[in-house]
Order: sequence, then structure tokens, then C-alpha cells
Amino acid sequence: MEIIRRETMKHITSFLLAVALLVSSITLMPSNNVKAARNAEQWKSSAIVSPEEGKLIGAGYIDVKWNNDLENVKSYSVYVDGALKKTVAPSGETMKVEFYTTAVKSHNAKITATLDDGTTVTTNTRTFYVTKKGVCVNEKDMGTVVDPASMNIGWYYNWGYRSFKDMGFKNKKFNNVEFVPMIWGDNPKSIEDRCTYANKKEYKYLLSYNEPDLTWESDQTPTAMINRWRETISYKGSLRLGSPATETFQINSDKWWTPFWNGLSASDKSNMTFIAVHAYQHYYNNKETALQYLHAIDEIYYKYRKPIWITEFAVADSGNKFSPSNSKHVAQVQEFMKIVLKGLNERSYVERYAWFDFNPKDDQTGASGIFDYDTGKLTKLGEIYANIGNPVGYNAKTYSTAYTTTQNTSLGTCVSAVPTTIYSLIGKKKTFSYSFKKVDRAAGYQLQYSLNKKFSTKKKYKTKYKNLSAKNTTTISGSVTKLQNNKRYYARARAYKVINGKKYYCKWSSVVTAKTKKVKVKKAKKTKKSKKTSKKK
Repeated sequence: MEIIRRETMKHITSFLLAVALLVSSITLMPSNNVKAARNAEQWKSSAIVSPEEGKLIGAGYIDVKWNNDLENVKSYSVYVDGALKKTVAPSGETMKVEFYTTAVKSHNAKITATLDDGTTVTTNTRTFYVTKKGVCVNEKDMGTVVDPASMNIGWYYNWGYRSFKDMGFKNKKFNNVEFVPMIWGDNPKSIEDRCTYANKKEYKYLLSYNEPDLTWESDQTPTAMINRWRETISYKGSLRLGSPATETFQINSDKWWTPFWNGLSASDKSNMTFIAVHAYQHYYNNKETALQYLHAIDEIYYKYRKPIWITEFAVADSGNKFSPSNSKHVAQVQEFMKIVLKGLNERSYVERYAWFDFNPKDDQTGASGIFDYDTGKLTKLGEIYANIGNPVGYNAKTYSTAYTTTQNTSLGTCVSAVPTTIYSLIGKKKTFSYSFKKVDRAAGYQLQYSLNKKFSTKKKYKTKYKNLSAKNTTTISGSVTKLQNNKRYYARARAYKVINGKKYYCKWSSVVTAKTKKVKVKKAKKTKKSKKTSKKK
């Protein structure tokens, strides 16, 4: 019996050791953190991680992400809107390919996996929507209750480097909206920390320095900003950098932006992915005011050749009032918004824009308010903002407020809205002198004059043109000679600009008139007759 008991114990011990070794081998197997492989049908329906189905996202650089958990894959090919973007070898748990678009429309993406045996598996098509529209909000009052979905926006920023979600902000409605961070740091450590944080969060863009030309904002001299910019480049990682945003159009910022830009090296400039524009319209006359605003945006792009983000804009001024209780002011701001947003959405080089929401209860600037700070309710202007810039097919929140405009917002039309101001026309003998105001960035001028106030081309009216060179003076002046005496002449002037190699004429000035002086004909002096007369023969 003892022998049988010992043999039985040996068998039991051997079995337990075998089990222990099996468990040990499983436990000690290294983990590669790769998800369990799925079959082809499962992978086709759920491989794409982002963009999410039906989601509205910001324009610019967009990642198509997918799970690399299909077995025996040789390569992946990524297609967007039917076009092949890139073919890549499998690597890692989640893969991505980036593409670029500013087209406000629906887009679709799909991934085709080519297997080792030559067969292919293609994901279901993922449909998503792209918009340029965003909003700027802070945590103090602007963003406390408003629902970003009510405006159909694709992105937001809050002048900080942490999103509302990361800071545990009480308004959770922004949690699923793309956030773009901003840095204000004035020392390398601050810049490094914020860039590191942004890269860790996998943000794609970084806004830099809010209005550095103002002492009450980020307050940097051009020279200091050049150093800050280079420090930001050194820590940026994979982030795409936006320029410092001066408080006015860069083309008008001669004292700050121009010396900053001129002080940058070619490498410094190449690291500037886009130019961030802050520019408020300080007055409003008519539709041409909105077109002139768009023209300034055009000039920035064609001078610097970088995509544009308008990160703050509205109609507001500390001197001119735009009251929400004044129907004229309200109508002016609404017209401005309709025209400018139409133009921004049409321009492929404009990547994004974000209207600044002035408190609708403020009597000075409230006409530019798009939502109430306390309730989040959209104003009529906010409903216009919500209705514009939505891709066809997107399930947007719509409002009955009219938002369309038939105004042409092409580059040429915007240039033709730029006025020329003529000061004077003074008639002289067979000549007149003229004087008119310089137009910024004009390539030259054209003066038209005629004996007919409507500048008829009939020969008898002698309608002619005089081409004038641009001068670095505040006033353009000169004279036209070889005219007829004692005649009334009419004259007008306009500037022209050369953009992208093409000449565009600005708006004609008002017509001025002057009469050339009458030349007094001197009477011939009578010769005195001789007192002596010849005698008749």
C-alpha cells in the first residue's frame, strides 16, 4: 500500500508541476500591447478611429486614424474623397495619415489593407464634415453656459494652454470640440512646459502671443518676440505654430509686425505655419466697408503667402458706438458679418476664423454680440453666424434668421471697393494742378480728365488718362499741361494694385472740376502818325 501511495503522489506532483510550468510560461510571455486581432468583417466596420462618423471638424490639417489590428497586413492605403493620400506599412497599435483641406463640405475617408497573400480588405466609408468656423471664449463669463453646438462650430480656443475639459470647467459642452492652445510665456521654461503639455495632449496647432503690441496683453517688443519665437520653435515638437497676433492687420502694423518679420531668418519664417489675424472693424459705412476688410486679408496672404486664421474679429470701437438697441447699428453689423463670412469661406487660403462675442447687453459694443453671457442664448447675429459656413449634408442647427448675401466678394471686387480721395483741382493758364491722398500699397495711379463731367469718349470732349507712379509720400500731386484756355475740366483719380502679377483698379474718386484761366489778349500798340504829311503832287 505504501508503494502504491508513493506512486500516486508522484503522478499528482508531476501533474501539478506541469500545470505550474504552463501557467508560468503564460505569465512570463512578453506583452506587445497590441489589441487582439479581429476578423476582416469586424475590422471593416470599426477600424477607423477618427474623424468620427458625422462629426464637424476644423479645416486645415486633419488626421485619419485607424486600428492596426488586422492580421497579415502588408500595407495600408488611405483614401480621402476618393483620392489616395498615402500608403504605409503597418506599425504600432494605432496608425494615422494626415491630409489638408479648407473645403467647407462633406468629406469621406476609407482604408484599404493589402494582405500578405495579395488580397485586400477595405473599411466602410467614414463621412465627416469640415468647417472653418470656431469661437473664442474664456472661463470667466463668455464660456460658462453657451453650447458650441448651437453655433455649428468645429473648434475653439480660450486664450490659455489647457482646454475646458482639462481644467475641469463646469461647462462640459466643449469637451468633444477641438481645442487649440495658446502660449503667453515670456521665459524659456514657461514656453517649454506649455509646448510639452500640448504635445502630450496631441494638439495639432499652437497659437502664440495674443496682441504682443499692446502693454495690457502679452506685451513684447519686436526684438523680444524674435527671441521668444525662436525658443518656441525649439520646443514645439510636432505642433504647427501660428504667428503672434497683433491687434491690427499685419500689413498696417509698421511699428511692430514689420520689424518683427524683417528680423526673422528664413528658418524662423518657415516654422510659421499660419498667420493669426486680430482685426476689428472700427466703423461701418456700407457694403464697401466689408469688402475693404476682405481686401486687407487678401493683402496679408499675398504678401506673406501663408494660410490665414482670423482669431478675433467683430465690428467694435471704443469711439464709435455699435449699440444693440440701435436698429441701424444692428443692421450694419449683420451686413458686415454676412459679406465677410461669405468671403472667408470662399478663400481657400483662409483656414479658420472665430468671431469675438461682445456682451449683447453692452450698449457700446453689444451689436456685435452673438450669444448672451448669462444664458447662452444666441442673438439674431449669433443665428446668422450659426447659419453660415455649414457643409451641405451636415445635420446643423438652423435658424429662421436670413443669412445669405448676393454680394460678390472676389479679390477684384474687394480691390475695387478701396477708395481714392482727391483733394483739389486748380485751374491755371492752359493747365491744372491736382492733389490726392496716397493709397496704401498702391502700385500706381490713373488720373482721368475731360471736358465732359461723365467722361464721354467722344473726340470733342478730349477725355484722356495720365498714368502716375506710386510715391512714398502721403499726397500725390502734379499738373496736366497743354490744355485749352478758358475751359472747364473734370477730373477723377484711382489707384491700382498688382496682386499675384495681375493689375486691379481701385475705386474712382469723386469728380472734381476746375476752369483753366482765360488768357487776356494784349492789344497791339498803335503807332503814332507823323505830323509831317506828304504833299500831293
